[in-house]
Amino acid sequence: MNEDLKNKVAIITGSSMGIGKAIAEELATRGVNLVLNGRDPEKLKITEAELRSRGAKVISVIADVRSPDECNKLVNDCIETFGRVDILVNNAGVTSRGSIEQMNPNVLHQVMDTNFLGSVFPTQAALPYLKKTKGHVIFINSIAGFVSIPYSSLYSCSKIAQSAMVDALRIELEGTGIHIGIAYCSFVQNDSRKKILEHNGKWVYLPQRKNVLRDKPLHVARRIVDMITSRSPKIIFTFIGKLTYFIERTFPWLIRLIFRFNRRKVRDEYTFIGGDMVYKATA
Repeated sequence: MNEDLKNKVAIITGSSMGIGKAIAEELATRGVNLVLNGRDPEKLKITEAELRSRGAKVISVIADVRSPDECNKLVNDCIETFGRVDILVNNAGVTSRGSIEQMNPNVLHQVMDTNFLGSVFPTQAALPYLKKTKGHVIFINSIAGFVSIPYSSLYSCSKIAQSAMVDALRIELEGTGIHIGIAYCSFVQNDSRKKILEHNGKWVYLPQRKNVLRDKPLHVARRIVDMITSRSPKIIFTFIGKLTYFIERTFPWLIRLIFRFNRRKVRDEYTFIGGDMVYKATA
């Protein structure tokens, strides 16, 4: 039997836009009280106002998930407002492009600290309360979490690290009643304001991909919330994602061969050739 989420309380990191916002919207339709999180006060206020207009009980907390102290504050604000926490969705993350050789050390730290430690610290802060409610910890990952993508290798490293942590955490928390779930997302229609990190540390806008099928954020959010209610351990999105997962587990050499055969195409798409940006910033 699926779990009834009405009047449960959820913290969603990185929820001012994109998948995080869509998850908040879907949880709101199920009667969940929400704690939004991000670092941009203006975006958070807009999202909070939208959800309030739909009748949701919601607060927003500005906090950097790379900071243990700020993650403690995020959870404490949730407890002070709602008295409990039932769901933690670790969604905050950044994307980077470029080769390891080119990557600025500050970018290395920023991506690993946000995508990996930025899911560890909120989890550490929330676990004492989640044990009381036998709640959920959800990690928003990527197909890059089980296959290393050249010229997006730093992003892959951060997601693979998170995936490994999830596998260990699931065993460590066995018997506590806490549900651990991980969602391996494929290509998703990104928000027009979404940015990625260049290898040199500059932010540029990420254009929509036009040559691949992309999931809609709302569809992704619904599947993730269904994973919560059914307490499923993982979900892999799209046929491409499922096929990649199967090949990586069964014929890993084939994945390497595909990347080697398409190396120049992958390089041209995911890095900067001759000083020109592939992903150009737009107004």
